[in-house]
Amino acid sequence: MAVRRISPFLVVLALSVAAGAASAQTWSPEQQEIWKFEELQWKMSAEKDMTWIDKMVHPNLSVWEVNQPAPQNKASLTRWNRYSNSSSTVLEQEIFPTSITITGNVAVVQYHYQIARENYQKTRETVTGHWTDILVKDGGRWLFLAWAGGDDPKK
Repeated sequence: MAVRRISPFLVVLALSVAAGAASAQTWSPEQQEIWKFEELQWKMSAEKDMTWIDKMVHPNLSVWEVNQPAPQNKASLTRWNRYSNSSSTVLEQEIFPTSITITGNVAVVQYHYQIARENYQKTRETVTGHWTDILVKDGGRWLFLAWAGGDDPKK
């Protein structure tokens, strides 16, 4: 059997083309609406505008972040967001959609993120992570019902 060597350049080129195709996928108007909703939540959170919780979160929320010992409800989310806002600042962030699946009044959104942040000691770090968000359309508007994920493990 002949052993074939693949040029590292060709591997990088193939991966680049595949990544470009994935990010260039066509979203339906409803998927675009949901992605704009996600982007708005990230913007409001980075600006420490806690009104996003009352405006965008369903009362029956259940959230389980990788750094939390158990799922949180809406009151717990508010408490810990208040603490986080007082102890760190987002310097830059970007989110990358992976998939948006809609069935009736439920949507599942999966994406990756990268954040540059600074803590109260002025120590800066850049982290990556991923989320799976579950939204429900209630009263004609999308609301967060649940999510799971968080920062990737440090290397």
